[in-house]
Amino acid sequence: MVQATGGGEYWGEYEGVKAKVYIKASEVERNSRKYLHLEDLKMDFSVKDIQMGIKNVHNGNAVLEAALNLFINSNSQELLKEMKPHIKKKLMVGMKSFIDNLFSRVPYDSWVID
Repeated sequence: MVQATGGGEYWGEYEGVKAKVYIKASEVERNSRKYLHLEDLKMDFSVKDIQMGIKNVHNGNAVLEAALNLFINSNSQELLKEMKPHIKKKLMVGMKSFIDNLFSRVPYDSWVID
């Protein structure tokens, strides 16, 4: 039995990434100007092809590293399903911060043409 946690560096290459993002915003007034305010943000994504693995595992054990990487790549879509909620949460934190910053700096009339 081998411990599933520990050292090693993760690497990944993802191709065919598709993402859908839903943004709900409302109009607010600040300093006599209209701006957008983010009310809701949802997202989902899929990855067609995944190559990922770990290097420098357990003091450079090449046999263990090869076995782990074979397992990881043979089960990459299943592993992505397990990791997806955490990845989405991390992505949404960054997106929310970016969108909040953008909406606070770009006036409403730059986004919406009446």
